[in-house]
Amino acid sequence: MKGKWILFSAAGLLISLALGGSFFLFPTAAKLTGTNQPAVNAGSSLPAFLLNDLTGEAHSPVSLAGKPAVINFWATWCKPCEIEMPLLQAVSGKYPKIAVIGINSGEAEEVIQPFVAKYDITFPVWLDTESKVTDRLKIIGLPTTYFIDALGVIRAVHLGQLTPDLLDTYLAQLGIEP
Repeated sequence: MKGKWILFSAAGLLISLALGGSFFLFPTAAKLTGTNQPAVNAGSSLPAFLLNDLTGEAHSPVSLAGKPAVINFWATWCKPCEIEMPLLQAVSGKYPKIAVIGINSGEAEEVIQPFVAKYDITFPVWLDTESKVTDRLKIIGLPTTYFIDALGVIRAVHLGQLTPDLLDTYLAQLGIEP
């Protein structure tokens, strides 16, 4: 009986140490919160960066000053990105006073060009071929869309596929009524 008691006590001690030690080895929810958030959120501005478009011309968010913007991070392999692309194209055509920009994350131009042709995308597509901007902004999933007012202030960030209703809600935050 005494042997079983020692065995159970030892097992209980080991389990307690293992569980207690995990609090030191694994980050807490409070620590993880910051890592799962985009680097820039509503109320701030995008940092300066420079990306080429499909024609080789360099662009920066600074060039969008004075105009509301919808900046969508996407990839050709991303099914939700593919589904929302016609919606973004429609917004680009319907609201010429809004700059709609697609930033492709991590793909080469020869992969992007057929996708752009397939969906008849006429809004500018900027290339983040090495995902440096995507990583800098801590974008954790595609698509991710930034809604920026004419003063350059981010009014909303949406992770995931946009729907027409969601898009209208975000555009209203930019002062654009459907």
